[in-house]
Amino acid sequence: MIRTCRVLLVLAAAAALAGAAVADDSVLTTNGWLGVYPDNLSGPMLVALGIDHGVLVTEVAPESPGAKAGLAVGDVIVSLDGQKIGDGSDLRWAVRERPNKKVAVAIRRKGKDRKLAVTLGTRDRAEHTSNFEWPAIPKEAMREARRALNDLGPDLKKGQLQYDGTLDSLREQIDDLRRELENLRVEVQKKAKGN
Repeated sequence: MIRTCRVLLVLAAAAALAGAAVADDSVLTTNGWLGVYPDNLSGPMLVALGIDHGVLVTEVAPESPGAKAGLAVGDVIVSLDGQKIGDGSDLRWAVRERPNKKVAVAIRRKGKDRKLAVTLGTRDRAEHTSNFEWPAIPKEAMREARRALNDLGPDLKKGQLQYDGTLDSLREQIDDLRRELENLRVEVQKKAKGN
């Protein structure tokens, strides 16, 4: 994974050096909000509860849609509008896509299955969009990228670069890479202005 990132960073830096056009715009989006903090359940916990998927509610925000509907700490959310919830990421994405919608939340509470009707709230947040155009990449940058890919090749062939983290941690890594690329772009622009 780190070597793959190195290749991407080399290509992005090369593009920035070659004068790539990058426009970073923020767009305000409205996402659904339930107001609970989920925790993933381990395999033994799922077996003990007699279910094969779900997330544990570890906290409920006061006055949130979840609190108003009666969700409580210790509940296990197993589905939202019939969509299975396997981990915290599933729940966040299912909720996010339904702002101001009335949804059916299936839970397991103290060994009994229940359904709650919840009208989701909303949360506004800025999402960054980026329009990136690849310019011609300088030969030295292409050579460096090829070297990095050659180093990476044996690992790819052996299948050693399998990612076993959660979707949320992958999103965090992508956000980190975006920040690193933005920092590189700023540094390259500063150096270009200095020459």
